[in-house]
Amino acid sequence: MPQRPRSTPFRRPTSGLSVSLVVVGLVLLALALVVARSTRPATPTGADGERSGLPIPTDDCRSLPGFMANPEIGLSGGGLALATNRSEMGLVLLSTRQPDQTYQHPTWRRAGYLGPIAYDREGNIYVAPTPRLSLADNPLAGATTIWRVAAQSGEMAPFVRLPGAAHERNPYGIIGLSYVCDLHWLYAGHVIGGTPTSEHGGVVAIDLNDGTMRPIVDNTDVMGILVVERGEGYELYLALARSPEVMALPLDANGMPAGDMRPLLDLEQAGASASERVRKLRLVDDELIADLVPFNYSLQTSAANEPNRVAAWRYNATTGQWEVSRRAALP
Repeated sequence: MPQRPRSTPFRRPTSGLSVSLVVVGLVLLALALVVARSTRPATPTGADGERSGLPIPTDDCRSLPGFMANPEIGLSGGGLALATNRSEMGLVLLSTRQPDQTYQHPTWRRAGYLGPIAYDREGNIYVAPTPRLSLADNPLAGATTIWRVAAQSGEMAPFVRLPGAAHERNPYGIIGLSYVCDLHWLYAGHVIGGTPTSEHGGVVAIDLNDGTMRPIVDNTDVMGILVVERGEGYELYLALARSPEVMALPLDANGMPAGDMRPLLDLEQAGASASERVRKLRLVDDELIADLVPFNYSLQTSAANEPNRVAAWRYNATTGQWEVSRRAALP
């Protein structure tokens, strides 16, 4: 399987991953209960995205969880959203029109503070812990667990546990999640077990039917990830944790590696600093958007309230390359 066996020392920038690493999971509660295909990048005139090789989303079958429509929750004011980036520990359901109105199921705090979030076609939600300023709220033992929130009941429970263990010099675990509708697989990017001299992270594909795990990338510390459709198969975009780069790995129609990893994005060319990494990648309309965050494997209070910067690229169908459309800046 593709791997990067080289050992790269930890970089020590002045600010680290903290509350800004957490991922916002927004799902608007509207009449359409399925995320529309309108989020796909625009295809060239007269061309079909699949045939032209244009990267398109793999998660546009996502459904809203049934519990969000439960009147017993007691939220009003229109659209509802799920978030992991608020001051409250755990998952929070809120009204986008009246953000002071919130709801938390009794189980949503069990994993401590959360980071990445993903949704499947049945309305189930998947989250992973992300420590902020203290390991008291996010013990090391929980860093490798992905939790699932049941679509109908809203109850959150452990789903799968990735191999390896976090440690005090690297308390982080799963940083990126990406769902593929046609496979019903969840891809997880992680930095579990990384040390100052070696990388032990990677990407794992999880079959949501039975929890079976398949290694996709080994010996590479990975942060934000995104799977896109390309032609007859897929492509995995993975942000490196030890350098300001995003790589691309071709996947076959079964979601498994089908070629060599190649460089995709140089973050510094988009104005990112040498210490910034991608915590989240997403396709929105015709842009590939990266949420950036300083990262050095350690918990640091100095970055607790720093907002994320964002950079973006547009796909050039003629050259087959992503070109910078927005340089790194505050949103």
